[in-house]
Amino acid sequence: MEHVTEPTKERLLLRHPGAIMFVSCYELGHQPLGIAQPMGFLEQVGFSPVGLDIAVETIDEPAIRLARFVGISVPMHTALRLGVRVAELIRAINPACHICFYGLYASINAEYLLQELADTVVGGEYEIPLRSLIETLDRDQTINYLEGVSSP
Repeated sequence: MEHVTEPTKERLLLRHPGAIMFVSCYELGHQPLGIAQPMGFLEQVGFSPVGLDIAVETIDEPAIRLARFVGISVPMHTALRLGVRVAELIRAINPACHICFYGLYASINAEYLLQELADTVVGGEYEIPLRSLIETLDRDQTINYLEGVSSP
């Protein structure tokens, strides 16, 4: 049997259902397209992301513990404020989880988000940069120079 190195073990974890989670913060029960699009892009390349719409669902602590990557959609100010609270909860439950804020209000608040809370921030057209970020993390490669992705 082939020996599996630690980075490979971690990489395989990103492919497990629930290892990637996307959070919608303020759709008020409407279809959360801000998480549906990136989830669809990732499903096309073999990932199994899950979604959480905090407007209509409660935070699932076991799901947060399972997540290795959480993308928080922040298309507006209210979503940003709620997303920060969700990220604080995620950090308390699962400190090793990679937290990424994405959307219009992520990019204009990148400096604030990257100070203590976010590992990465993606603004503008986010589908391709998010997919690139997750594929790069899955390969255990550095994320310092990914187009469209800001990190501390």
